[in-house]
Amino acid sequence: MRSKFLLASLLLAGALQAADGPIVEARIKFISTTRPLVGIGIAQGKKAEGLVIPTDMFSEEIIYRGPARLELIEVNTVAMKQSDPTPGEDAGKDAGAAKRPSRGVKAKSAPKVSVPTGKPPLAWIDLPVTPGRQNLILLVTPGRDNGITAIADVVGSFPPGSNRYLNLCPFTVVVSTPSGRDVIPAKGTKVNRPGAKDNDYYDLQFFSQFSPEEKLVLSSRVYHLESVRKLFILTPVPGRDGLVTVRDIEDRPPPSKGQTPGELGPKGK
Repeated sequence: MRSKFLLASLLLAGALQAADGPIVEARIKFISTTRPLVGIGIAQGKKAEGLVIPTDMFSEEIIYRGPARLELIEVNTVAMKQSDPTPGEDAGKDAGAAKRPSRGVKAKSAPKVSVPTGKPPLAWIDLPVTPGRQNLILLVTPGRDNGITAIADVVGSFPPGSNRYLNLCPFTVVVSTPSGRDVIPAKGTKVNRPGAKDNDYYDLQFFSQFSPEEKLVLSSRVYHLESVRKLFILTPVPGRDGLVTVRDIEDRPPPSKGQTPGELGPKGK
């Protein structure tokens, strides 16, 4: 599924026409901060690529090549008839030749979508314009400002087995793990390795520094996997000075051959 999704993104990107302004290339993973987002897509002119954005894990990675202004829009899924051949597969000897995609690769991933006209984007962001391909995590919160916050995901800076803390509070938060204490400044982010063994639990605590004295806001036992990286989003509780809401989102490796989604390690383990 992952390879098919990436393939569809690449084929779509290759079909883009040159547009005014700089072209941005990026590997992107999305996270919704509110509710699972379905029935949306990335605008590509008059077309769109269907997308699902979960809340408790990172989305599938897409490869984006297009204008710096990335827009998420509502789309309508067009169901394919049972008798219709899957794009890229032979539908009879002659028809198959006409439908076979270029470069000799089958493309049968994302559902067809139609783009409603006249509706404003659900969320948008002006991506950084830099040489080469970027790696980004995009947090989507429809209805709040432009609706998307970008986090640079530089290769090697947030590896599997590590935690990343994104502090959206207007005050400092301190995180304590077996590896020590880390200070996360207001509106700042930091990555650490928790100092835990693979397939074992560790103690995780968060303290707010809203007042002169530290205040414990969360104490938890967390299961650690060296194959999984975790993003912790820290947000202030409205009207509750110094209190913090903590959400953790996992980025798991794609299932290996013979595994089902959500299964890690050898089968039967």
